[in-house]
Amino acid sequence: MRIRAEYRIGPELRFLSNLETMHMMERALRRARIPFALSEGFNPHIRLSMGTVLPVGLWGEKEYFDLELDGKMDLEELCQDLNRVLPEGAHIIQARELAVTTPSLMKAVNCAAYGFILQMMQQDIATICQNILKADELLIPSRGKKKGVDKDLRKGIYKIDTQLTEAGVCLMFWVGTGEPLNIRYDELTDLLQQQGVPTQAIVDVFREGNYIRINGGLYSPLER
Repeated sequence: MRIRAEYRIGPELRFLSNLETMHMMERALRRARIPFALSEGFNPHIRLSMGTVLPVGLWGEKEYFDLELDGKMDLEELCQDLNRVLPEGAHIIQARELAVTTPSLMKAVNCAAYGFILQMMQQDIATICQNILKADELLIPSRGKKKGVDKDLRKGIYKIDTQLTEAGVCLMFWVGTGEPLNIRYDELTDLLQQQGVPTQAIVDVFREGNYIRINGGLYSPLER
């Protein structure tokens, strides 16, 4: 049985690396006595794939992992069992069974939503959003493998939205990930600073979710 789970990593665990998060999930699977499947070979490991990497320093509202089980299990019970043993800040939201032919998370996910909590006037933020959306190009030095090369972020920014929160104004970016254009959250930070946002005005950054973008529509990895 192959499943995909949606989980939350709260601000308390924002400094876990992807490897540490995977180890946390593996320990939880063992403590909860989940009937997971193991790989073959001399060094068998749990058939667990954590999907897209959540950058260190960010917390995530809707993260995902794929897991292969050694048999059938009620998925509501699986979520409850894992939540009993996971540390504070980690929570399994829901899980669904996958078809054998479903592409992996790394192959399917091609969009992410990043939220920036800004302590600025809402009118000033609205002006920045308009400037970004109206721009023909947004050149930022790449922070990826091609360091020192300017990257045009405009082609990979699909949507921008704002909403009021208790901590400030949340500016959301829906951006491309993977191929053909991968936009990192720190490149978006550079873009905001280029647009006049002071560093001290950015009080929090998080990933709202990962998505599958098809013909302009955005879908949860649990939907597609």
